[in-house]
Amino acid sequence: MTTTSRVPAVIDYLVTTFTAAATLGAANPPVAVYDGPANTEAPAQMILWIGMDDPDSTEAPIGAEAETEWGSLGALAVNEQISIHCVAEAWGGADDVKAIRTTAYGIVAAVETLLRADVNLGGTLPSGWCRVTGPQLRQNNVAEGAVARVSFHIDCQARI
Repeated sequence: MTTTSRVPAVIDYLVTTFTAAATLGAANPPVAVYDGPANTEAPAQMILWIGMDDPDSTEAPIGAEAETEWGSLGALAVNEQISIHCVAEAWGGADDVKAIRTTAYGIVAAVETLLRADVNLGGTLPSGWCRVTGPQLRQNNVAEGAVARVSFHIDCQARI
């Protein structure tokens, strides 16, 4: 079977793994893990979007990007560089930006710890690796309280 891209398999693996992780989706209190845009009115105070660059966008968000190049050896193998867009968010009813910012970065840290323990994503990336890159913080105090978002990428390399 020919594989055009590992992007769908990587996103599926990340959503499944993060949802089941004791430090994220199965934590107490849990981090709501969403596969791309979520269609829910249930507010969660801690959220992790996988395959989403901007939860507030009115247009379709960018979920992932990939580039490929010939692998130079073998049966026309291809090296794929993948970047999965993610956003970690935390908010609370008070105006304690410091605590909320720490919580949002704690979500990113939990993601990074899980990836470091399984860099080839359970075999989803044969001869590959992944890592967290490019965190960007946005924080604010709004009528509902403090909110912090950390946008980041999960960058991967795969041989297909």
